[in-house]
Amino acid sequence: MVNENKSTKQKILEVLRASTEPVSGEKLAGESGVSRTAVWKSIQSLQKSGYGIIVGRSGYVLERDLSNSLCPWEFGKEEKSFIHFDATDSTMTEARKIAMDQSGSEIRCVTTDMQTNGRGHQNHKWQTTQESLAFTLICRDKILGAEENRLVMAAMVSACSVLNRISDKNFYLRWPNDIWTREGKVSGILDEYNCVGGECSWVNLGIGINYMKKPALKKTDSVFGANAKVSRKEFVSLFMNEFDETRKSLLSLDSSLCNKWNSLCMDLGKSVVCKESGNYVFEGINAYGWAVLKENSGDAKRIVPPGKISFVK
Repeated sequence: MVNENKSTKQKILEVLRASTEPVSGEKLAGESGVSRTAVWKSIQSLQKSGYGIIVGRSGYVLERDLSNSLCPWEFGKEEKSFIHFDATDSTMTEARKIAMDQSGSEIRCVTTDMQTNGRGHQNHKWQTTQESLAFTLICRDKILGAEENRLVMAAMVSACSVLNRISDKNFYLRWPNDIWTREGKVSGILDEYNCVGGECSWVNLGIGINYMKKPALKKTDSVFGANAKVSRKEFVSLFMNEFDETRKSLLSLDSSLCNKWNSLCMDLGKSVVCKESGNYVFEGINAYGWAVLKENSGDAKRIVPPGKISFVK
């Protein structure tokens, strides 16, 4: 029986990956539920994308696979939600173009294998390491601009939760947009949004993760070493499912989302040094994702939005 939840290209790849012998076009058509012409067109598209599919008299053979591919068809029925670039300056740049073009409303995620000019928080550069993850979510939630950072909170909680499930390492959140292990930074999340009349028409969340290799920078780490237990494609799928579930809390400005964020934070109750104004105790974040800081010398508190100050970590 044909699985309608999978794209034609994914069905073809599954059959070829499972076979040690050449597979005829007729069998691929039957397994995929499409015509032989559609099979041939899909094969050509896969070949152009780098899959080493050899065509012989007895059928098709997958001689060279792209097992860690982020191509849209690897995501099954969600294929139309993805667009992939072999290389680009930044997925945030590509996502902005798509978000501004209403005809691209089906696309939810922009992926790439290489960023030449990755961006980080406060105009910092993000180094995209080999076999790392760099992708941007395009969110069209109807939320107020003042509440936009709750999407960043939801993305941070979702990413951290999935990383803790798939890796032997422990991962923690750090304000305003980082994910760390005890060894160093693993991931950063960058947000960009367009606001009209106080309401966001779109919010883009750029997510960079040192997946299998850390950059040559101090205080950095990676999710895995040379061998990943979970592929990049599997992580993105797990993350998007987790994010879709977590973002349901955006409908209510209660404390559930910030409580979850605070429970994953490694700096809660610790002294932090603000470059602009001295020492404080970090008491976590509020429902809007703003930092709650208590002065060391007394009980006075400051509520600070992201981007207003920076911590020495």
